[in-house]
Amino acid sequence: MKLLKTFLSVLIALGFSLTTYAQNDITQAFASGNISKIENFLGNQIEVSILNGSNVCNKQKAKSLLEDFFRKHHPSNYSQTLKTEKDKSGLYVGKLYTNNGVFNLFITTTKESSRHIIQQIKINKIN
Repeated sequence: MKLLKTFLSVLIALGFSLTTYAQNDITQAFASGNISKIENFLGNQIEVSILNGSNVCNKQKAKSLLEDFFRKHHPSNYSQTLKTEKDKSGLYVGKLYTNNGVFNLFITTTKESSRHIIQQIKINKIN
């Protein structure tokens, strides 16, 4: 019985670690402006809202919009303010610090198989 409890504890901890690992990969990619890492998490259709523009676009267009943003706003840090995860979805909210100010960053994901897929990205300047 003790062995079973230990085994279940390890499985639960591993599950939390994998979820945290995926979330950390996503937010770390944004914190560094690493488009190639972000691209790995983009879905086929993504809603992208950056500053005053909003698009529902394919992966390539989303990548292009993010590249343009990061060219103008070089990130230096990311601070997470909210993380909510359900069985098949996640919401990550934080502050993205750049050379041109601080931005609110909202990311929603869905989970397909064991992979987190970004469905929505919103970036708003904090006044």
